[in-house]
Amino acid sequence: GLAVLVFGLTEVAHHRTVPAVIGVSAGLAMLAGFTVHGLRTRGTPLVDPRLFARPPFGAAAVALLVLGASVFGTTFLLPLYFQTGRGMSAWQAGLLLAPQGLGAAAGSVLVNRTIDKVAPRTLVVTGIVLILAGTVPFTQLGHGLPDAVIASALVVRGFGMAMVGAPVMNIVYSRIEPAQLPRASGALNLLNTVGGSVGTAALAVVLQNRLSARGPDISAAFGDTFWWVLAFCLVAAAGATRLPRTEVRKP
Repeated sequence: GLAVLVFGLTEVAHHRTVPAVIGVSAGLAMLAGFTVHGLRTRGTPLVDPRLFARPPFGAAAVALLVLGASVFGTTFLLPLYFQTGRGMSAWQAGLLLAPQGLGAAAGSVLVNRTIDKVAPRTLVVTGIVLILAGTVPFTQLGHGLPDAVIASALVVRGFGMAMVGAPVMNIVYSRIEPAQLPRASGALNLLNTVGGSVGTAALAVVLQNRLSARGPDISAAFGDTFWWVLAFCLVAAAGATRLPRTEVRKP
């Protein structure tokens, strides 16, 4: 169902109406059927839909799903912009993206040292705010951002990304029964990847439409598309505020 849905979204980007409608409709129908099966089966479903109704799993799922769309979507958009909008080589684009990895490494060190001292929700919300702050400059790509600004924004984004995953898992695992942990772990990891796949396909559609609207102004089209990435971050932030303030310590 997910594969067919993503296929339908890519057909939307290519303005192929019939395959797009069939793909999106069939994909959504398959996912709906999968959900119904998960609710009715007497066996163990691959992803248990009932988990999403149990706090804090639902809020964590929303945060990871939408954040996955933001993170993977940016990873899709920026190299494309560097090479088509700025005429960089693949090597130059990769070098300009490297600061995000440095920020993520620094953020991981901070999380490892503070996760037992600071409320996990505080880390998650702070991380998403940093991702938001690091995304805002990319909405202004049409105004010719200097490389230094782009690199700095990527460092901030990487730092924020590292502050989300582990604390979210910490919150969920501390409030889920041990018997449910394998299902919860698999579902959360799957959702992050699904968010990336569907989000990237959706952003490709938006980018194609903006390129058509902006004409030769490629940079402005990419800047417009990053407003959608910013919206994804806001939705993730809203989901993160629903997470519990403290975790439950289990013996």
